[in-house]
Amino acid sequence: MHLFYLTLVMRWAHIIGAALLVGAPFIMWLGVYPALEKLPPDQKSSLLEAINKPWRKFLGILILTQIISGVYWLLVVENMAKEPPLYQALLGIKLLAALALFFVLAVLAGRAAAFERFRLQGRKWLKVAVALGLLAILCAGYMRLINMQQSRAGILHVQIGHAQMNISK
Repeated sequence: MHLFYLTLVMRWAHIIGAALLVGAPFIMWLGVYPALEKLPPDQKSSLLEAINKPWRKFLGILILTQIISGVYWLLVVENMAKEPPLYQALLGIKLLAALALFFVLAVLAGRAAAFERFRLQGRKWLKVAVALGLLAILCAGYMRLINMQQSRAGILHVQIGHAQMNISK
């Protein structure tokens, strides 16, 4: 039964992390950046750094949480061999979108000089981040619907750890 609670915690961590990884750039894109554009350049850069400094650490924790909970879900809970091709394709799109989102957010929050030109166009790249995050969420929602349809059709595959079970109506 302890695997049930671990799986539940991993699921919650994954959903909360996804919400924060999409919500934060959404707020920055529609709220913070429009306000920053009204400030003089020196105030704009210092305020943006004041926002990004704590966000960098939290972002690293969020990305790590998404990776750990996602890998856990794939290795312990999902049985990809039993999933239909559409589900597998959506998972691939979701993973690529998530990795691209992680990269864009890390670049925007980071300090590396090589990515300064991206940070100068931060609002544009926040739109990209929001689009990537929404794409990942839409894929996840569709994947959940596929699982629900399989369940209604009488094909429910449950795997937690090494215990597997097929339940038919």
